[in-house]
Amino acid sequence: MQKIILDCDPGMDDALAIINAVADRNIELLGLSIVAGNVALHHTRRNALDILHHLGIDLPVYEGAHKPLKRELHIAEEFHGAEGMGDLTLKNSSRNAHRNFGEFYLECARKYPHEVTLVAVGPLTNVAIALREYPELKDLLKEIIFMGGSLSGGNVTPHAEFNIFVDPEAANIVLESGLPVTMIGLDATLKAKFSREELDELRSNESLYSKFSMEIFDSMFRVRKAIGMDSVVFHDSIGVISSVYGGAFTFENKRILVDEGDRRGETREDEKGFPVEVAMDFDREWFKRYLLEVLK
Repeated sequence: MQKIILDCDPGMDDALAIINAVADRNIELLGLSIVAGNVALHHTRRNALDILHHLGIDLPVYEGAHKPLKRELHIAEEFHGAEGMGDLTLKNSSRNAHRNFGEFYLECARKYPHEVTLVAVGPLTNVAIALREYPELKDLLKEIIFMGGSLSGGNVTPHAEFNIFVDPEAANIVLESGLPVTMIGLDATLKAKFSREELDELRSNESLYSKFSMEIFDSMFRVRKAIGMDSVVFHDSIGVISSVYGGAFTFENKRILVDEGDRRGETREDEKGFPVEVAMDFDREWFKRYLLEVLK
């Protein structure tokens, strides 16, 4: 069972990733840290708490950075709705988030040295802050996996994927950390694009995981129809499961550098870059079978 800490910015696709991490028996989710990204921090924090409450799961939630290291926050409410969960309204959790996410990372890493994977599916601000404030993490974490980046064009500019565009400085700090780093970018995640009809098989599952996932799917389709999208992509879920199911991916080792200038957020191959395992392909049909099985 793979122990993970999930750093996220819920966001509907983050909600799906949380469901996957909770439902998958091969993953032990130790807790969540929350960053501003898809929407502002007060929304991402509340969404994380409410998602866990809806699932009946009591896991620690840690509040992180409200903005990037050096830039103003760029959000994506056109994809996630004004508060991050589309047009869904979840019952509010009575719990509050903890502070000091970096200390939480270090506590987990000390308890399980070289066993904890830090999976980041939002901007990398929290991860960069923790690595700077707690350098011991570099010797204790197993690896860092981030969902973000692309070697084949972006989704927020022609060059940049959203998470890396939001905080490119944080991304470079993560890349240069010396830890094993894996990039699950658009080159892989866009292989798992699904229409509404392709997901209808999931409706036959009666589990809480499946029903909640379908509520999110339907909201994603409703919200994104307004901007001309007729499919959904499981970007963040794919990032999470890569920690366990590497066989569903094709990886290549590359030297990657993040542009902090005119091509902000571009992840490009560069001889001055840092070694990264980059997911270049992903098995879409395997993933569909996986969803049907894990969300039972």
